[in-house]
Amino acid sequence: MKNFSFNIPVEIVFGRGRISELRGHLSSGFERVMIVSEHTVAKHSNAVNEVQKQLSGLEVCQFLDVEENPSFETIEKGAVIAEQMKCQLIIGVGGGSPMDAAKGIAMRVTNDAYLKELIEMDELPSKPLPVICVPTTSGTGSEVTPFAVFTDRKGKNKCGYGNKDIFPILALLDPALTDTVPESVLINTGLDALTHSIEAYLSTEAFEMNDMIALESIRQVIDNLKKAKEKNEEALDAMAYASMLGGIAITHASTILLHIMAYPLTVYHGIPHGKANAILLPAVMDFLREYSSVKSKIATLDQIFKSVGGIRGFVNDMGISSSLSDHGISESELSTFVKKVIVKGDIKITPAKVTEKEILEIYKAGLRK
Repeated sequence: MKNFSFNIPVEIVFGRGRISELRGHLSSGFERVMIVSEHTVAKHSNAVNEVQKQLSGLEVCQFLDVEENPSFETIEKGAVIAEQMKCQLIIGVGGGSPMDAAKGIAMRVTNDAYLKELIEMDELPSKPLPVICVPTTSGTGSEVTPFAVFTDRKGKNKCGYGNKDIFPILALLDPALTDTVPESVLINTGLDALTHSIEAYLSTEAFEMNDMIALESIRQVIDNLKKAKEKNEEALDAMAYASMLGGIAITHASTILLHIMAYPLTVYHGIPHGKANAILLPAVMDFLREYSSVKSKIATLDQIFKSVGGIRGFVNDMGISSSLSDHGISESELSTFVKKVIVKGDIKITPAKVTEKEILEIYKAGLRK
């Protein structure tokens, strides 16, 4: 059995209606709080209002300017407000973007350097403010991870960052907050949870205990994503659970080649992150099926997906074409994409030899699928 270390220093509170318990989990020392979210979340969900209600009697400001794939500029803007207010706690409410933005603001407030500079440092000069995450989608698992992803608009890059100091202190998962999520968002985020778990399972950092968690997440998504589209309450609960499990899985084994190959689809074509992963999933799996060092694990996944028409069949059944060309991507762009991918660290834990040549071939195969 492989040696491993396992650590999730996040209190997890899970269940319908449990948003009403948020105040009971706050330390008495928190008096000034920032809620970080998106205008669309505040408009189409009751989540921000529910969190605000729980903070009655405290000094609270709402920063709702977070965009999909939060930029460095947005984090800096939020941090200025949090500094002026002398915030003691940041609460991210929404999908991965607000939760990641909350982590970024928490880092920036306590450190005298721009976020873009901070994520290049081996250690943060000062610990970030504590963060609580209240997810309203079931996909990123950011509520239980020490990771965040920020967008460099000028450099056209998505910049992943990991540090144990940005683990949230509390993940409050109330699946009722996902009831009003639009179908397209539900599908895209659900596929993000699925790909997280597949990648963590195949990673060279994987170990038996984490594999168990990743496989359970995969099975939950396969069994429940279609029913969740129809707003089945049990299925929505299961998807929130699967997303959390996926977050735990990538905390310990990370993502691999698929995620970083999907980033350019989002940066250059605006394709939502989970959807971008799903588009490329069949082509990446075809490559790993032939060239990986974990073929027994690939066989296990193929068996799990057999009842739903295989991996490609499952993706297509969600209304997503696995052909890059169907999403407006041309062969002339692929060399640019490859240059963005080859510098990413996730290549090192992908269970196959990966050079620029292999990445280009996978993209080309994806054009044809």
